[in-house]
Amino acid sequence: MTLAEIEAMDCDFLTVAQVASCMHYDPQVIRDQAERDIKWLGFPVCKAGKSIRIPRKGFIAWATGQVPMMVYDQHF
Repeated sequence: MTLAEIEAMDCDFLTVAQVASCMHYDPQVIRDQAERDIKWLGFPVCKAGKSIRIPRKGFIAWATGQVPMMVYDQHF
């Protein structure tokens, strides 16, 4: 799935699989990160229990640079 396809969709929320496809990630990577620390994903995420949905407009704004990407500096 491409960003253009996501932009053309007529829905309010995206699935993890749709976002992962656009980002060329394994969906489990996004799920795992949402479990560990959701803010590190950088884009808006709605999480209820184990269910994860991504607001389409928020993801598009993040992916197109309309909102700054958050950078976290964590030292281990």
